[in-house]
Amino acid sequence: MNSQKKRINIYISLDTSERLKQYAWEKHTNVSQLITDWIWHARVKNEQIRGQQSLELQ
Repeated sequence: MNSQKKRINIYISLDTSERLKQYAWEKHTNVSQLITDWIWHARVKNEQIRGQQSLELQ
């Protein structure tokens, strides 16, 4: 995992925001780390990052 960080803004309802904070608190982490952990454990169909191409050298 790349250690560089990028700030992003998302718009969610106030209820969702409070629920995220509560869930993070219960897991003894912060919202940013909670989202990071979730996305790196989620299964994706294509591991190749969008916009990048694989070079198959023979």
